[in-house]
Amino acid sequence: MEFEIKGQKYRANKLNVFDQLKVSRKLLPVLSGLLGEIAVLKQLKNGQITLENALKTALPVIAQTLSDMSEEDSNAILHPCLSVVARQQGNTYSPIFSNGQLMFDDIDLMSMLQIAALVVGDSLGNFLGELQEKGAEAPPAA
Repeated sequence: MEFEIKGQKYRANKLNVFDQLKVSRKLLPVLSGLLGEIAVLKQLKNGQITLENALKTALPVIAQTLSDMSEEDSNAILHPCLSVVARQQGNTYSPIFSNGQLMFDDIDLMSMLQIAALVVGDSLGNFLGELQEKGAEAPPAA
């Protein structure tokens, strides 16, 4: 997959199956805790609520959920995702992450999270979508 963030071109491979498992095991509990906030963000996208109302509703829960994550869990998600990404440097691509460090000083927090989210979407999108569909099909508990 190729993408651009802040004028920089990136290329990302899919996570291997073991990294997909590792990332999904750490990410699924986080996502399940944010289902209500994901619905709020969809309402914002569809124009059903204002940005101000969406932020008032979703931001505190998202911030709390992220702050509750251990550094180990956060790294278990970010490190595999960042390790499959390279950035265009002239005619070649250079890895953006090595030995636990970002290789480019201009990659800020929002860019890093955006890169990781794109890798997750590309590598786990079918899996996450299938889980969501299966959850919607599940009969109500009696």
